[in-house]
Amino acid sequence: MLQIKVARLTALTLTIIGAAALTSCGGSTAPIPTPQATVPATTPKAQDAGSQTMSAEEAQVLREVNAARAVARTCGDVAYAATTPLTWNGFLAGAARAHTADMAARNYFAHVSPEGSTISMRAEAAGYTGWLTLGENIAAGYTIQNVVQGWIDSPGHCKNLMDPKFKEMGAGYTYRTGSTYGTYWAQEFGTR
Repeated sequence: MLQIKVARLTALTLTIIGAAALTSCGGSTAPIPTPQATVPATTPKAQDAGSQTMSAEEAQVLREVNAARAVARTCGDVAYAATTPLTWNGFLAGAARAHTADMAARNYFAHVSPEGSTISMRAEAAGYTGWLTLGENIAAGYTIQNVVQGWIDSPGHCKNLMDPKFKEMGAGYTYRTGSTYGTYWAQEFGTR
């Protein structure tokens, strides 16, 4: 009996420049806009990062992503130097968890829900406000042992994963028996 493994990946990056600009599958992103207001000379107050509770799968994704970011690599035709590790953000994780649960429950696979909910809407609804840049990688049908490598092997996903302008990450994982792919993953990146 031949067993076929179904695996799907897609990447999305959203950068704000006055109006939001969308690129999909890791297309080019615009630079973070220069703030209009004067920044005080004192150290800014740390922004709330939400709950730091992670599932074992989410913790493993964060570890593997940070290990990947610690090594220079080429993503498609773009060379990336090793970059700083991402910190966990519970608000981004909440958005990722909600999106994977929704995709699994309603049996679809997309960055935008059937009603039109986007990464920016989900991130803000989960409490991730004041963002400058957002990015999203999603995957379906992958196991914990191969999902991060799948993103690394895909140029658009790799670009999101290695992008030095991203500072925070949250991840979500849902398994649902009877759904098309069984496993659904979302990786949300952000900078505030």
